[in-house]
Amino acid sequence: MPIYKVGNTKKDGLQKYHVRINYVADNGQKKQITRSVYGIDVAKDLERRLENEIKVQHETPIKKMTIKQLYNEYISVKKYEVREITLYRSDNMIKRYILPILENVRIDKLSTQVLQDWKLSMEERNLALATKRNVYTELRTMLNYAVKMEYIPKHQLAKVRKF
Repeated sequence: MPIYKVGNTKKDGLQKYHVRINYVADNGQKKQITRSVYGIDVAKDLERRLENEIKVQHETPIKKMTIKQLYNEYISVKKYEVREITLYRSDNMIKRYILPILENVRIDKLSTQVLQDWKLSMEERNLALATKRNVYTELRTMLNYAVKMEYIPKHQLAKVRKF
């Protein structure tokens, strides 16, 4: 990360520096932090502190969220947005077809392969095509909620394709 000297600007005999940190946010956007300080030692210290802050910020517990934790949050929000019978059906589908297989999988580790394995396990059950599609839609909606809340930058379910 660069430290830039600013012209002949001095204060108390110390040179002015701009400390610039470039990073990529969780949503995939490129971000930049720029701060100004006087003295090279202070600039190096500031650079180190800013890098540590960004590192800690990216290692939040949200990244360790499992599908079960996402489900709990999703259902608690959804109950204010839909009718009671719709909530009951969604809750029942998730508990019956999604959580038994995916509940301990972290949402940031939800790869195309894991989702493909889940889809194959759904295919092995003797379910109607409409039921499989409804369960797929419910999982997609839950993962879209995770993207909207910026827990994950995007989900891989679209690559798996519908039933």
